[in-house]
Amino acid sequence: MVFRKIKQVNWMEMSGLLVGVISTVAVMIFSLVLYHYLYDKNVGVIKDEYKLYSTFDKALGLKKGTSVQISGVDVGRVTNVSIKKDAAGAISDSVLMEFSIEKKYQNLITDSAKAYAIRDQNLISARVINIDIKKNKGHVLEDKGILSAGKAQDIETVIQAANDLLARVNRLVDAADELVAMALDTGTTMGALFGSRALYDNLNRQLYRLDDITLLGKNVLKKTSFLLDTMNTGVPTLLSRANEVTNNVGNLLDDFKPLPSQVTSLLNSMDSTVGRMDNLVTDFGAVTTGLQDFMNTTENTLQSADDLMTGMSKMWLLKGNVPRHDSVPFVVETLW
Repeated sequence: MVFRKIKQVNWMEMSGLLVGVISTVAVMIFSLVLYHYLYDKNVGVIKDEYKLYSTFDKALGLKKGTSVQISGVDVGRVTNVSIKKDAAGAISDSVLMEFSIEKKYQNLITDSAKAYAIRDQNLISARVINIDIKKNKGHVLEDKGILSAGKAQDIETVIQAANDLLARVNRLVDAADELVAMALDTGTTMGALFGSRALYDNLNRQLYRLDDITLLGKNVLKKTSFLLDTMNTGVPTLLSRANEVTNNVGNLLDDFKPLPSQVTSLLNSMDSTVGRMDNLVTDFGAVTTGLQDFMNTTENTLQSADDLMTGMSKMWLLKGNVPRHDSVPFVVETLW
C-alpha cells in the first residue's frame, strides 16, 4: 500500500476566515446573552403595571430588582427599597418596599394577601418576594395600595427564631440557677425560708385543710345529688297534687258562684218574714188592747152590779137576805 503525502494547510491564508467565523459566533452569543439580560431586567419591554407598598422588619437579601412571585410565577419586581419614616419624619427601624406588579394579576391580590421573603429554589438561592393570596377574600388592592407583610420563611428566619428561643432559654436557666443559689444560701430570705421546718409544716397543714375541704365538697355534692334525685321524683307528685288541689278549689269556687244569689234570696225572704211578723205583732197588740178595754168595761160593770147589790142590802126589806161578802168575784181577779 502506498500512502499519499498529505498537503499541508497554510493557516496564514485561512486566518482571515477563522477570525470572521469566531467573530460571528461571538457576536451571536453576546446578542443572545444581552437579550436574556434585557428581558430579565424588563429593559425596552413596556408592561402595564401598578404600584404596591409593603413594610418589612428587615430587608436582608432583598434589593431593587428582586423578583415578586405568586405561587412560583413572576408577577413583578421590587422597584425601590428604603428606610421607612414615621409621621414626624424620623427614621424608623423598618424597611419600606415598592413593588411593580403586572396589571393582569391585580384581581388576585387583595387586602387579605401577605407578602414575605422566601428562597424559591434551595437554601442557597437568592431571595424572592412571594405573595400568599386568598382567593375570593377581601377587596382588590388598587394602585399605591398597602400590602401586608409576613415573616420570612427561609433558613435564616428559622435560625434567627432558634437563636432568640435559645437566648430566652438561657435567661430562664440563669434565673433558675440564681434561684437555686439563693435557696441554698441560708443567709438569704429564700434560703432561710426553704431551710426552715416551719415552711414544710405549714404546707402540710394547708394540704390537710385542702383535703378536708375536698372531702366536704364531695359530701355537699352527694347531698346535692340526693336532693336533686328527691326533687326529680317528688316534685312531679307534688305538682300533681297541687294541680289536683287547684282543680278542687276551682270546682269549689264554681259551686260558690250561685251561693251569693241564694243568700240574697234568703235575706229577702227573711226580710219579708220579719215584716209579716211585725205586722202580726202589731195586730196582736191591737187585739190585746181591745181585750184589755173589754175586761176593764166588764170589771166596771161588775163593780156597778156589786155597788147595786150593796145598796139593795141596806134596804130593810132585803137586809137579812143579802150575804155580807161578795158572791161574784171580779173577772180580773179570777184571771190574774
